[in-house]
Amino acid sequence: MATKKDLVITIGPDGEVTIEVEGVAGPGCLDLTKFLEDELGEVTDRQLSSAYYQEEEEGVSISLDGGDHS
Repeated sequence: MATKKDLVITIGPDGEVTIEVEGVAGPGCLDLTKFLEDELGEVTDRQLSSAYYQEEEEGVSISLDGGDHS
């Protein structure tokens, strides 16, 4: 049975974007956010949850530069 996977995207008043992945264990969470990272800019901070190191589903948080990339 497939597990529900969620991306929780928050844009702060300063333009900083935070992405949290829920329902994905291990490095696969990074694969889910790569397309957003590529479009939004440089990753300024990455906080890996315990799910990154386990086989259970939890999550990961990253922050991206909210600057203009025209």
